[in-house]
Amino acid sequence: MKIVKSEKRYPLVALLVAITTASTAASAQDCEVKLGAVGPMSGSGATYGLAIKAGAEFAAAMVNQDGGLTMGSRKCRVKVFPVDALYTASGGAAAANLLASENVRVIMGPLGSPENAGLRPVAKRHGQLSFNASYMEGAITPEFPLAFHATQAPQTWGPELIKAAKVQFKFNTAMVVAPNDQAGTDPGKQLAKMYGDVGVKTTEEYYQRGTTNFAPMVTRIMNANPDTLEMSGVPPAEAINLTKQLMEAGFKGFIGSLGGSGSSPVLQGAGGPEKLKGFYWLETSPVDHPGILKMKADHARVMKSAAPENPVFAVFALASEVTLTAISRAGSDQDAEKVADALRKFNPESRYMGKAGWRGKTLYGINQELTFPVGLGMVVDGKKLPVRTIEIATE
Repeated sequence: MKIVKSEKRYPLVALLVAITTASTAASAQDCEVKLGAVGPMSGSGATYGLAIKAGAEFAAAMVNQDGGLTMGSRKCRVKVFPVDALYTASGGAAAANLLASENVRVIMGPLGSPENAGLRPVAKRHGQLSFNASYMEGAITPEFPLAFHATQAPQTWGPELIKAAKVQFKFNTAMVVAPNDQAGTDPGKQLAKMYGDVGVKTTEEYYQRGTTNFAPMVTRIMNANPDTLEMSGVPPAEAINLTKQLMEAGFKGFIGSLGGSGSSPVLQGAGGPEKLKGFYWLETSPVDHPGILKMKADHARVMKSAAPENPVFAVFALASEVTLTAISRAGSDQDAEKVADALRKFNPESRYMGKAGWRGKTLYGINQELTFPVGLGMVVDGKKLPVRTIEIATE
């Protein structure tokens, strides 16, 4: 388990140092609100975890620049406590324990299914609220009433995005590629079913996470010759390598990435959009939306650096913004039950994306999933098109 301060990482025995994301007014010095940020901040999935961290820090900075978060008659400085959960179940459990030792009761993250599986039971024991972005079955459930979902499951946006891609590219066969652990097989099997449900004959191919030489798998892909290759479950660093090796092998099919890593890994691996016949991907936030562009501009102004390209950043900036509003309404960051009750009693709203809502009852049995829109990006005949905004229905 690792604890992160800025971009440096410290061993578990080190003291947890909270990051103050902006200078605060004197009125906020006598109290503080604690916000955890949990995800993979090292290894092949690091861009995801660092995006979670950046989203939470940005939301905190926006509050702190105005003097702090209103808590009754006071304004309190918001501190973010980032923890590297290593994309593992043990990492997720250790993160919850570590944050509990620092009295952090509200957590942004984790990201992946293994982390979420490890964190939830420990967080329940400690009375911690969390906002995960996992695609695991049962990502949220009545069994864990303090677990919320920062984005929607593939079953929610997948059918619409796959249908739109099928109309554009007219593919009839697909191969789903992902790591062979829970974080890969859960979304991989869900996506394979969704492709099949719209009449696309689909196969699955799984590999060991951390692979750098994809030559054997590329050979199998070339022999199978699918019309499209769905690689949304492949972490960004591995997606770059896989795409590069596919291009070198002469792959002529389409590529899909409907898992949320955005377009950058595939475009980098391919050497640019002009190298691709067709490419379609989920943006977990609609990156060309005016609100997201304003968010990134504010990040550059307030944080003095460019916002992360990974769209998970915007997902957790929005979830953090909504959660800080709930903490203010609850009047406490230490009573997660009160914060959860506050979340359930108001319609989520963001200064950047306006009003949203809650869903999840049909799929999970509990309406604790945010409905901010997602995006669909496409490269058609080497040209990158503007990302479409896809609205998500509430329940």
